[in-house]
Amino acid sequence: MIGPHADQPFVARSFHNISAMSFGALSTPAVRALSRGAGQAGCWLNTGEGGLTEMHLEGHCDLVFQIGTAYYGVRDQEGNLSDEKLREVARLQSVKMFEIKLSQGAKPGKGGILPAEKVTPDIARIRGIPVGQASVSPNGQPGIRSAGDLLDMIERVRRVTGKPTGIKTVIGSWQWLEELFMEIHERGLESAPDFITVDSGDGGTGAAPMSLMDDVGLNLAESLPLVVDLRDGFALQDRIRIIASGKLITPSMVAWAIAIGADFCVSARGYMFALGCIQAMQCNRNTCPTGVTTHNPRLQRGLVPSEKGARVAHFHANLVKEVETIAHACGVGEPRQLRRHHARMVNANGDSMPLEELWPPIEPGLYLRQGRPSLHAPFARFRVGA
Repeated sequence: MIGPHADQPFVARSFHNISAMSFGALSTPAVRALSRGAGQAGCWLNTGEGGLTEMHLEGHCDLVFQIGTAYYGVRDQEGNLSDEKLREVARLQSVKMFEIKLSQGAKPGKGGILPAEKVTPDIARIRGIPVGQASVSPNGQPGIRSAGDLLDMIERVRRVTGKPTGIKTVIGSWQWLEELFMEIHERGLESAPDFITVDSGDGGTGAAPMSLMDDVGLNLAESLPLVVDLRDGFALQDRIRIIASGKLITPSMVAWAIAIGADFCVSARGYMFALGCIQAMQCNRNTCPTGVTTHNPRLQRGLVPSEKGARVAHFHANLVKEVETIAHACGVGEPRQLRRHHARMVNANGDSMPLEELWPPIEPGLYLRQGRPSLHAPFARFRVGA
């Protein structure tokens, strides 16, 4: 269950789900195929920051509505977050959760950019922006400059929508998480985000700046155990769910993330491959040869939603099956019972080390009992080169 303090908690059906990909960045048939595939697979689909469309609703799947820094789909005439439009979205039974995007792996510290040629009348209507003008999002959430500001926004969205609300972020500096968790204990556990999506700093598509993809933000191998240990050390393991995101497209990587402590995993890349993506790196040029990221009808013809939707569902089913196979081989009944002692990490020299030695599990509530921690300890326990 996600969001026990929300009016409508969400009981998710799958531990692996489809990560945020926006309509506008993706084509109409691509979104249709993802929706149909998610509906068949029984997993959720994150809308991305581009707003909610009729294509997302086609497959009758569970949806996570992402609130980007420009508030696309839930903004008023002045571009501010609109409670009225939040309520409109929340009235849809398919929308199960709301995710406030602070940053993403493709370009940490930089807002989304949709070129003018991709801002069609449909995209403009859905996002609430002018037709034919480049759409550039702010590089951060307006008005959020402290842990208190972030908790205030989470509470606002959860109160207005009645549904679980969390955040998505790439980890760079980690002190703000310490401040956030301390603030939660001062306000009460009901003030906490219902989930934290930890995105890897090495994500991205052909539309992302290489310097940000390569050099900004921690990779998931470092950031996921850090966030899990901070959550547990502040005794929030029963309150905040951790969603891992970032190239989790193989059974071994998904099993690793769950063993580290993730409650759920999400992937965009894996499902784009299922749609037919060949990594042509033309995502921002409107010339994608497989129809995944172009609005050119001629290039979209090969992407048939009914066929590609089935491929999306098959990818999900087979990935889940193989993760379950790994879990059973480790002697546990299902994947969420995997723990750090079940896995080892291979070093650069070819040797391996148990995850529980690289990242010794934190005793729940340890940081609270020790007082305000310096938080140098989590990094000191991580051995570079693994």
